Amino acid sequence: MEFRLPELGEGVTEGELVKWRIKPGDQIKDDQALCEIMTDKATIEIPSPFAGTIKELHAKEGEIVKVHQLMVSADAVGGVVLKTHTDAPKVDTTKVEMAQIAAPKASAQGPAPAQVDVLASPHTRKVAYEKGINLATIQGSGPHGRVLLEDLEGGQSIPSRSNAATGSARSAPVAIPSTLEERIPIRGMRKKISEKMHLSKSTAAHFTYVEEADATELVALRNQAKIIAEKKGIKLTYLPFILKAMVAALRKHPRLNSIVDDASQEIITKHFYNISISVQTDDGLTVPVIKNVEQKNVFQLAKEIADIVDRARKKKLTMEDFQGSTITLTNAGSIGGLFATPIINYPEVAILGFNKIARKPVVKVIGGREKIVVRDWTYFSISLDHRIIDGADAAEFMKTFISYIEAPALLFMEDSTYGV
Repeated sequence: MEFRLPELGEGVTEGELVKWRIKPGDQIKDDQALCEIMTDKATIEIPSPFAGTIKELHAKEGEIVKVHQLMVSADAVGGVVLKTHTDAPKVDTTKVEMAQIAAPKASAQGPAPAQVDVLASPHTRKVAYEKGINLATIQGSGPHGRVLLEDLEGGQSIPSRSNAATGSARSAPVAIPSTLEERIPIRGMRKKISEKMHLSKSTAAHFTYVEEADATELVALRNQAKIIAEKKGIKLTYLPFILKAMVAALRKHPRLNSIVDDASQEIITKHFYNISISVQTDDGLTVPVIKNVEQKNVFQLAKEIADIVDRARKKKLTMEDFQGSTITLTNAGSIGGLFATPIINYPEVAILGFNKIARKPVVKVIGGREKIVVRDWTYFSISLDHRIIDGADAAEFMKTFISYIEAPALLFMEDSTYGV
């Protein structure tokens, strides 16, 4: 039987094969993970719809694979029959995404030949690089001249520093020892982050507005709420309060809760609040979505945030977790930093940055007199698309938003979902 790559989500036609979770000869169970596929939105596990024995894998790690492309041949148990998408367009699986890997630097015997684009799989490239073999010198025996792994046998390696001629002080400069540098292919999540950041910076007209805030009342409220949250088995951070303050402010400044349709030249303002939150994982930054924030209280949001962060770090997010975002919150406060200039999660028009809260002496008017007092202080930064949002709009939004940060009790008066 044959297993082909299933649909990955609306509008998604391909993905990068990041990792196989199986190998030929493996006995697998129904719903067992076959591989990890990286799309424009997420890394997702592809489960097996059958139980049986793996015969052959038809794609390599690092390859761009198409929906309906043949992925696995297997002997299924129990007479399982799968839809094999015979009506799907044929895909030339001999072609992989080209990635140029430079040859090792010059040795004592002179410069190595320049590495050029060669048709080869990422694994073959990696092995060639580790052996010091210049792929441009290899005659590929695969389809279209593709260099196969077995073609590397007998390939001439480029002399390293250890086996180069000893020479005199007049000899050519020796290569930099390989232990002093490391080359890491840009692929998987890092590649998608690179592509999205470049698209955002090359499309949206970024500007960033920064404002400070007295977070003393917010800190006190969170400390009180933590006692209730702990009894419910919930870890309560500041993020749920920030999300609720964002919703309250966005209701008064709805243009910031929009996306841009550049194709139709339209601004699409949303009257629901799906807020993406940035999550740092071992593979890089990802931005899953907390849906319908306006309908949930702080404890519900805290549970949902904990769940989505855990699944992000375990690579268990689904395409649904990334759909429908209207604005993004990025949080580096737990690490530190005064403020940042975050990049917009295009096609959204705004991203809010939440930074560290620290104790500091400030001047306050108390009883009609100025006094120096110690307060919990923080900064918020918001990056916006200047094509859509003017500076005055940014200032007015931040003024409203920070009023809820400095007096969070106001949220109780406007939002019945804020509490328990």
